[in-house]
Amino acid sequence: MLYVLVALLLLPFVRRRTSGMVRSIILVQTGKIGDFVCTTPLFRAVRSAFPEARIVLAVHPVNVTLARQLPFFDEIIAIPSGSLSGWQNKWQWIRQFRSRQFGLAICCSGGLAWPFILAMSGIPRRLGVTPNFMGRSTRFAQRLWTDSARHDGEQLIGSTYARLLGCLEINPVTPAKIIAGSPDAAAHVSIFLAAAGHSTSHRLAGIAISAANKLKELGQPLLAGVCHQILAADPEISIILLGGPGDQALAKALKEDLASPRVIDSCGQFALEEVPALLQRLDVFIGVDSGLTYMADALNIPLVSLAGPCNMKETRPVNAHAVILQEQLPCVPCAHIFKAPYSCHIGTRACIVNVQAGTIADAALALLSEHKGVLRP
Repeated sequence: MLYVLVALLLLPFVRRRTSGMVRSIILVQTGKIGDFVCTTPLFRAVRSAFPEARIVLAVHPVNVTLARQLPFFDEIIAIPSGSLSGWQNKWQWIRQFRSRQFGLAICCSGGLAWPFILAMSGIPRRLGVTPNFMGRSTRFAQRLWTDSARHDGEQLIGSTYARLLGCLEINPVTPAKIIAGSPDAAAHVSIFLAAAGHSTSHRLAGIAISAANKLKELGQPLLAGVCHQILAADPEISIILLGGPGDQALAKALKEDLASPRVIDSCGQFALEEVPALLQRLDVFIGVDSGLTYMADALNIPLVSLAGPCNMKETRPVNAHAVILQEQLPCVPCAHIFKAPYSCHIGTRACIVNVQAGTIADAALALLSEHKGVLRP
């Protein structure tokens, strides 16, 4: 709370006057991949409303390469986790942002630091999302926004972003998410699939085998069960395991368990900016509520999402071919955009482990049957 009191006292002295014309804008979204993808409609709308402005994006480092593929930003600044903590770090960012003389800030990240940093940077107009879960200090910090939109958890976060942009009279906001791969990614994917022995006559089911939040992960037994059932259902379906370098041990164990030439391990083989091109080759995607799932959603890939502990009222895949599976338990949902636990408070992870492999496989196979004959790139 001390930060906020300091800012409120100094605000009349640090705030710059505005000329009325916005020439430079900073957008803030420091969440992980899924949060970034869900914010892309806002990015597009701001660029459309301010075509001549210089737009700077402050983003989590993991999303820098994804952001570079989009035509909305003139500059991208990586904000590493922990780099906003403490007075010294905050003042370093304040000095940097103040020197850029932004006329407008739009913040999609929660917490106490951003209202303070953007106010002390002298930015005359500052728009922020007010979280639905806040401590007393963060609640007090909302006074530092010049305009805000409160997220209540009963509607999609995209709707909250649209209301926030309504403060700038930007209406309507097209809700479709957007993601793009690097220019040479499609060629890399084709070479990789050919080398892995994938037959172009086979349909391709992708399964994301992990998540940044381990609370949501399916685990090897459930993953293996889903894959076994899909492989047994149709000899012309291949499965590709999706993940990063840290998932290679799990992918290796799954391949050994499944013992099928129709299982392809892509974990760690592609940079993040190449993943959209890989996802576009899929006939169906299976994953938990994570970044890859929202990338597949943005690309309109038929998908099965295991919602687990997450609040599907505020964030969920929305394409016309999305199937969401979620256990109806008294403790669900416990995970929200602005309040995300990393362990199960009842110790069972029942919202994940109670889902049957057959239920997941049947949902994916139904999507494959529904879209049979639809050729993907």
